[in-house]
This record gives sequence, C-alpha cells and structure tokens, in this order.
Amino acid sequence: MDLEALFLGGTKGLGLSMAKIALKEGWAITVAGRTSCACSIVVEGLAAGFLLDLEDGAPRELSKAFDLIVWTAGAYQEGPIIGLSRGDIRSICRNHLEGPVSFLVPILQKNRELGRPVFLIVVASSSSFRVRTNEGLYGTNKAAKAQLARTLGQELPSLIPGSRVLLANPGGMATPFWDGRGRDTSGFMDSNAVAACIWDEMQSQNVPFKEIHVVRQSDKSPKVEYGARLPE
Repeated sequence: MDLEALFLGGTKGLGLSMAKIALKEGWAITVAGRTSCACSIVVEGLAAGFLLDLEDGAPRELSKAFDLIVWTAGAYQEGPIIGLSRGDIRSICRNHLEGPVSFLVPILQKNRELGRPVFLIVVASSSSFRVRTNEGLYGTNKAAKAQLARTLGQELPSLIPGSRVLLANPGGMATPFWDGRGRDTSGFMDSNAVAACIWDEMQSQNVPFKEIHVVRQSDKSPKVEYGARLPE
C-alpha cells in the first residue's frame, strides 16, 4: 500500500514545495485548499484535489486515514487590525484555524479507528511569537495553531500509538503569498530550501513531538533551530 499524504493548504508556496518532495519519494498525494483545482500537481494529474470547505469541513469521501498530514493553510492580513472588516476577521480566522481543524478532526478520528499512526506537520510562523506591525490577527492565529500542535504532540501519540507531531515555525519566504502586496521579498528564504529542511526534520524525528524554527541566515539560506520561543 502506498504511503498517503494530505496537504491542507498545499496549493502553492511552502505546502506545494513539500508536496513535490513527497511526490519524488513515492507518496500518494492529496491536496486540500481553497484553490486546489488550480494547483499545478492536481492539474497535471499527479495529486488528488479537494476544496478546503470552510463551512462543512472534510467532504465525506475524504474522511479516510492518512500516514502524513501537512497543515500549511493560511490567509493574509491586509493592514492594521482596526482597518479590518467583520468579513476580513472571519476569513482570516477561518482560513488559519477553524476551517483546517474542522477538516482535520474527522481524518484523525479515522486514523484512530483504524489504529493507523499519523505524522502531523503543523507549519506556523515566526509571527506566532514575534510581534510584527499589521500582523496582529495573523500572528494570533499562528500562535493558536502552534499551541494546538504542542497539545497534539502529547495527545496524538496516546490516542493513536506511533503518531508524531512536528511544529515548524519558518521565517519569511519568497512565495506567491506576497504577490501583488508590495512587499520586498528579495531577502527572504527560498520556499524549496525551507521545505527541504522541514522534510529532513520529519524523516529524522524519533520522538513524539518536536518544535523547530527555520531562520534566515545572512546569505538567505535556512538554518534549523530547536525548542519553543518566548514571545518577543
């Protein structure tokens, strides 16, 4: 049986970079995102695609077990929090947390029912602990996502023996996330290099939970550091 991987929000950027690594290593890939129908590996027939439905959670046909789940879904915050509309606030919170969690829970239930261990990679951000202007709600959701990953790092191995959780907090990456937003990304890290770092950490992980930070060095290359960070 092929190893099966689900990418929540893997339609572009870091998630897509990681999905391509998994493809090269022979994994069967499913991509769930708001734009999954336009995802290159779905269009090319290399991966299955499902709409990440923020209202209904996982579709019935996707309520199955996976060996690997990579959660990268998120949404941009446009300007300071006092300028956000009610719809903006709802969209940010749903895309970062409520939608993916609603999608994730029935899948984890299926893994538990089958006794099939799962490796969960949760990609948060350095904004989960570092204060940045115009990222208040974005950072809040990333911090909540990181805390959920830490909790699951204790819960999942008990609920589904053999399961592991990796929490990755990368810094700024040059991805389509910034397209049209006027941000200079020339000094940011390459998402393919960050993806390779996270994938290597996943493959070498032999403990139930690990937290890493992928930080930018002076030459823009990524460096992995370990352990939780205090808020800055």
